[in-house]
Amino acid sequence: MAYFKVCPKCGAALDPGEKCDCIEEAKERQKKQEFLKWHYRIESKSRQMAFVFDNEEAGYAGKKCS
Repeated sequence: MAYFKVCPKCGAALDPGEKCDCIEEAKERQKKQEFLKWHYRIESKSRQMAFVFDNEEAGYAGKKCS
């Protein structure tokens, strides 16, 4: 009979002494989503992804590349 634990949050089977990283992974996913939200957009006509270089809401207004 094998011995293992089950993570109460995500249901992953864990080895003895192993800690689940589901919470850290969720935080990383959230950070990536925030980055994508502020730095990319979908063009309305072509439905293509485009970069956003001077997003005022993200605090980049006034910072121009020379």
